[in-house]
Formats: sequence, structure tokens, C-alpha cells
Amino acid sequence: PIALPLGGLIGPDRELVDQVLGEGEVSAQVTGEGGTLGIQESVFAGVWRLLGKDHDGAVFADRVEVGEVPAAVRLAGASGSATPTALPVTAGVVNVPALLAEIAEQAVRPSAPTHVINLSLLPFGPEDGAWLDLCLGRGPVTLLSRGYGNCRVTATGVARVWWVQYFNSLDALILNTIEVTEVPEVACAAALDLEDSAERLEE
Repeated sequence: PIALPLGGLIGPDRELVDQVLGEGEVSAQVTGEGGTLGIQESVFAGVWRLLGKDHDGAVFADRVEVGEVPAAVRLAGASGSATPTALPVTAGVVNVPALLAEIAEQAVRPSAPTHVINLSLLPFGPEDGAWLDLCLGRGPVTLLSRGYGNCRVTATGVARVWWVQYFNSLDALILNTIEVTEVPEVACAAALDLEDSAERLEE
């Protein structure tokens, strides 16, 4: 992505930029030891507003990025352990050991195409979900895409492994997947979207 720093703008100029960009459907947070980077896609797909603050509230990042997804999301998603943690199987866990083996096999293949495991099609109870969550851990990225419903994308503690959950308008879970990829497609702006945004901004 192309980064455009806004730190040098005076208050009214920065407010005008924010007003023109508006807020789109995708928002994200990237957390780290230095603080939290808040990300909001603008009404122009592929144009992102980023504002980072440390634990004391001081701003460490203030910029616009143009690209399919902000660089910080991609970098944070690539961090983490190489494979899931092997934990003792607890009562009620049925399918997760086999899933972990599949995830571990795919996670060490960075050049492979996106691999999707549809948990909604499997016998997958609350015990399975809790144990899989423990084995994968939690990563530093959370994204929310709002459309006809909500899509929540969470980086796990394993590099390039994401938990993607789709909810309907009543906030009921309708699709539950694990994706092994750099960044899930639902969080990225497509090339056609970027072209459309360029035309709209030029107008």
C-alpha cells in the first residue's frame, strides 16, 4: 500500500480529509506492545484511515493508506507461531485434533493458495470451539466487515491462520471458518474496487 502521512496537516485540514473520506464497511484494530492502531476503511474502497495511539494516548501513527489492505494488517497476520500448540484433549472434544493436523500442514506452506476449513459443515460443539481457540491462541488483529450482516475476522496466534465468522442481521452465527492465508479475501479491497475509488476521487 501507498502511505500518505497526515501528521503535518493542521487541524481543519485533517478534519476535512476525514469528512471527505467518511467511514466504509471495514474497520480493524492491530494491537501491540506500543499501543493500538485503529483502522477504518473510507467510503472509497481501498482507501484506509489509520490512527495509532500508545497506552498513554499519544499519537504514533496518523496516515492514509491506499491498497487492498493496510500493511500493518498483513504484517501482524504473518506474526505468531509456526504451528498450533498441542494441548491435552479435554472431554467433549471430537474433531479438533484432526483439524489441528490439517491447519499445521497448511500453515507451513506460505506460497499455497488460500485454504478454507468450513467448521459449519462439521460436528463442532462448544467444547471443540473452546479447545481449538486455546490451541490456536489469539493474534493482534481483529477486523469487522459490516454489510448485510457482520463478518468478524480474527488473527489467531498461528501465523497466517485466521478465524472468520459470518453473522446475520440478528447476530446469529451462520458461517464459521478457519482460513489459512495472508489476509482473508473478505477484508481486502478488490482491484475493481480500487479502480472505482480512483474514478470517484478524481470526479
